[in-house]
Amino acid sequence: MTKKEIAQTVVDVCRHDAAFCKEIQVDPEPFLSEISDAMDEKSFLFSVEKYLAAFGVRGHLNFYKSHTDGCYIGFRVRRYLGSLFVTDSEVDDLLKGDEIVAIDGASVPQTAETYHAFLDEAPDRCSDVWEDILSRSETIAVKRDGKTFDLAVRAKTPRSGSLPYEHKMIHDDCLYLRFDDFYDEADMKDFLDGCREEIEHTKYLVIDVRENVGGSDTVFLPLLKYCLEEDDALCNQPIFPAAVELLCTERNSESRLSLFESYRDKAYSEEMRRFYEELIEEQIKNKGKGFVPMKADGFLFSEHGTRFPEKVVVLTDYTCGSSGESFVETAARLKKVTVIGRPTMGICDYSNLAYVDFGDYYLLYPTSRSKAIDEGKATRGRGIQPDIFVPWTPEHLREDVDIAAALKFLNLR
Repeated sequence: MTKKEIAQTVVDVCRHDAAFCKEIQVDPEPFLSEISDAMDEKSFLFSVEKYLAAFGVRGHLNFYKSHTDGCYIGFRVRRYLGSLFVTDSEVDDLLKGDEIVAIDGASVPQTAETYHAFLDEAPDRCSDVWEDILSRSETIAVKRDGKTFDLAVRAKTPRSGSLPYEHKMIHDDCLYLRFDDFYDEADMKDFLDGCREEIEHTKYLVIDVRENVGGSDTVFLPLLKYCLEEDDALCNQPIFPAAVELLCTERNSESRLSLFESYRDKAYSEEMRRFYEELIEEQIKNKGKGFVPMKADGFLFSEHGTRFPEKVVVLTDYTCGSSGESFVETAARLKKVTVIGRPTMGICDYSNLAYVDFGDYYLLYPTSRSKAIDEGKATRGRGIQPDIFVPWTPEHLREDVDIAAALKFLNLR
């Protein structure tokens, strides 16, 4: 497809197939008028991303070049007041805790104004967006130990791999679990099986989803049993706080069918296999019917609560999104659970992603819509609010302030 054809398809999807089409429309003419088949790839990508950013559906509406997954600029940042602070780095000349005070000669606030279309929320909530902005820059001014120096921003490099799950004791009575994604049901089952004895014999549990990038809600269901009171059952809990409707256009159903079939074929249990078979049947039955209610009873699994842990703390942050914040939203309503940290990303009003494969590019977009929007309870731009708010400051770079707050809440510190 030509660049003009791709751009027109992107517009068509946003108008007719994306679940936000009920309430969010953006005039496509300025965008389409700047697209030409002769434009370079960098300009083309920027134009498409700027158009999509105008919808304000961060995280679940993305356009990217194929075969670039897992690449980044070599460091991560977080905004605090008028600067960006490096939170971790694989760049030799850049250290954790370094303060970035300018980008291509402009201050961080000035740069935020230039990219205001992308920073549709409070700038301190948009670490991932800032990293994308930095990837477009040439130089940054870095302040360290009272001195400032310039540093060239290098080409994107592969991100070092790290295990998405972790468990360790952080106190004699407290076990810590970290989940950076909810991608794989079998991996989750193996991980929980491996630390089941520790979980079920520990008084307190801290579940860290601060950097959880999501995956599938079905993956975190086995984890919820430890958030339930003893003798309570998951099938007695309302998994969704609000009803959800699916937009079953021809395009959406074809894309979702392919995804569900792949999930079904690698399901780790007969229960999960039947669940995906139901989803497949629903998509076939409703193909082309527009918005239809999503069946909720498919999520009524027979997990039962346990005596231990007695209390559960869930750690959250602005970087927790998609199925990560679905977990937070569900767990937060259970009696054992207290949420500590900062609000989640706030991208679950529109979920259940489908994709369009353009060969050299992919478009990801949402096909489901939460009825919480109609009730005035949307989370877009706000996220799931914690029970105990802990503001982020550069002190987090020297100590895990959130874990300290969890231990204090549990009277362990």
